[in-house]
Amino acid sequence: MQSTRITPQVKHLVLIGGGHSHLFVLKRLGMRPVPGLTVTLISRDIDTPYSGAMPSYLSGFCSEDAMHIDLRPLAQFAGARLIRASVDEIDLEAKTIQLPGRPLIHFDLLSINTGSQPDTAQIDGAEANACPVKPISHFLSRWERVRAEATKRVSQQTPYSIVIVGGGPASVELALAMHYRIHRDCNLPLDEKSSLSLTLVGSASSLLAQHGRRVQQHVLNTLTERHINVALGQRVQRFLPDSVHTQTGADYDSDASFFATGARLPEWPGRCGLALSDDGFIDTLPTLQSANVDFVFVAGDAATIRGAARPKSGVYAVRAGAVLAENLVRFATGKRLKHFTPQQQALALISLGDKTAIASRGSLMASGRAVWEVKRHIDSRFLAKFTHLPKMAVDLDLTAGLVDSQTEAILRQHALRCAGCGAKVASGVLSDVLDELADDGAPRKPIEDAAIIPLADGRVLLQSIDQLSAFINDPWTFARVATNHCLSDIFAMGAQPHSALAVVGMPLASPAMTRRDLGELMRGVKMTLQENDCELLGGHTAENPTLQLGLAVNGFAEASDVLSKHAVNRGDVLILTKPLGSGVLFAADMRGRCRSGWAEAAIGQMLQSNRVASQLFVQHGATACTDVTGFGLAGHLFEMIEPTAAEVELDLNAVPALEGSLTLLAEGFQSSLHGGNRRVATGIYNQEAFDKNPRLELLFDPQTAGGLLAAVPEQAAAECLADLQQSGLRQAAIVGRVTSLTSGLPSIVLKAPRG
Repeated sequence: MQSTRITPQVKHLVLIGGGHSHLFVLKRLGMRPVPGLTVTLISRDIDTPYSGAMPSYLSGFCSEDAMHIDLRPLAQFAGARLIRASVDEIDLEAKTIQLPGRPLIHFDLLSINTGSQPDTAQIDGAEANACPVKPISHFLSRWERVRAEATKRVSQQTPYSIVIVGGGPASVELALAMHYRIHRDCNLPLDEKSSLSLTLVGSASSLLAQHGRRVQQHVLNTLTERHINVALGQRVQRFLPDSVHTQTGADYDSDASFFATGARLPEWPGRCGLALSDDGFIDTLPTLQSANVDFVFVAGDAATIRGAARPKSGVYAVRAGAVLAENLVRFATGKRLKHFTPQQQALALISLGDKTAIASRGSLMASGRAVWEVKRHIDSRFLAKFTHLPKMAVDLDLTAGLVDSQTEAILRQHALRCAGCGAKVASGVLSDVLDELADDGAPRKPIEDAAIIPLADGRVLLQSIDQLSAFINDPWTFARVATNHCLSDIFAMGAQPHSALAVVGMPLASPAMTRRDLGELMRGVKMTLQENDCELLGGHTAENPTLQLGLAVNGFAEASDVLSKHAVNRGDVLILTKPLGSGVLFAADMRGRCRSGWAEAAIGQMLQSNRVASQLFVQHGATACTDVTGFGLAGHLFEMIEPTAAEVELDLNAVPALEGSLTLLAEGFQSSLHGGNRRVATGIYNQEAFDKNPRLELLFDPQTAGGLLAAVPEQAAAECLADLQQSGLRQAAIVGRVTSLTSGLPSIVLKAPRG
């Protein structure tokens, strides 16, 4: 008897923050999935910085990428939904999270690992005139501007002053790394007195108060050798635009002020009802649960563990990560929780800016280049743990011997599908089947993007239908992208959508989770339809192995106003409104190989409606138009030119590409539909000369919610392009022109790339 294995989703775990502890949670869920548990990560920063590597970056020993962990591949590995947002409102009673501009997020259990930040309210003028070390992304941006100006001034032997407020390890590392980088950029020895004035201001009577006297003295000696000023026992009262003023009346000139003091928690955890400890952080039990809400877990700087208060340092968050991951799974499955006891003394590794460092633990100390190498090795190993992820396995349930090895390899490749338009049936297969269905063997008439139904009043009813499988784990964002995609056929014909019916396939889940996800999905549909002045009339839902959304869309137009796909004229200029590459980007994303910035930029393009582009093409007298979706630019262009057997020249260099798409194509990534789309390459006259050019492969990449491709009279093209770019379609481009209508066969001639 055959059995069917079904995994319904029944509980929702939400992780707030991309801190070090949550890295361990995501890695654990990827290595050992919990069937039935849906996971969502909400984080303000997706490229999350590893603070341990920041001194090396400031000194110039590593790139910015090398000190960050991209949360998107890690979330994909864990099967988690990723939302870039800041949380500031949670209803613990209703178990909901309010995020700007989207529906409520419902959860069953919650984990907080947001870290801490310097308290700008402690010092007058801090927010306006100084830069805190956290958030690190803001600090790094400010530092690059300061470094450029300081290097310029010091090179000219003009004074430049930097003041760093704080007496802990972070302040010391900042001071030494900044000094090293500026002196190195100016080709100055470290021990040479220069026009750079760098001052470390601390309120305590000693630097590094939590470290032994040997460490303190070694650091003071190093600072003195490099002519870095140290002012202790000076509590800062006010940051001014050009100076720092202390309570004792001392003033320190400052062209740039930074501070790493007074860590605090944001207001929202206390406001939403989580109990706080005496130090203002979340009161946390040894199980890492909130002291007053058992379904909320807390780790890292945001937590103060009862009976085990420790300094706010990433080393404790790292140690807590494994226990947090285990306890979240245990709580979700009704098992007894483990206790976490942080170490009494942690090994501190303090960088001295010049590839030397200090190791400190209790009264023990070591220093030198060997210590720096140890620190670099530890940092590199930590980063690699969450960036070099195991390849995602494909479980292909196929009895051995049923197919040959080549077919099995193709099926295995397609089993991890990129969905979206990449999951469509190839255009050649569809065309062959439609030819077989033609009455009496007669050739098919050219097919437009939407069906044209004449009405009695001289108007026509335009109807189209499209459906996508989810290619991202976020129902809300998927719904908005899919709705834009489904509306594009009507826009491609120069018309305005009037109404739509939805068809939804929902994966099996508990009734509560089905209701939540369907609610998010349909709110996304309705919002996007309303933005395009289109009405949602209703729809149909059914269970499906994966989340799917389709829309049947209606539009009305005067028959004479409808833009045809095929009416190109000789001399017409071809304009593409959006960059290509979404297919390969999300094929790589399914394998955890797409950077967050690349994916976010692609989704941003997908969320742009084709409505304005359609209106502008009509306004500028476009002769033909289509939308570029599943069959790629080449496939849809051939659809345009096939009935007239036109020849077009296509400038590969001019075709806009989404960031990262060419890199991934060059590395061999392809969408599931790419190979089928490439069948049209036989109609590209000189494609053999470009076989190793990833821009050629870009022509066959299937697009989801892609742009419009229009043929515009030459005299109107420049103004049309300018209007498109001014409307927000900044990457719209002229990509070619129609060179002949008498070539006998539809063909594309590639223009040689420049350079």
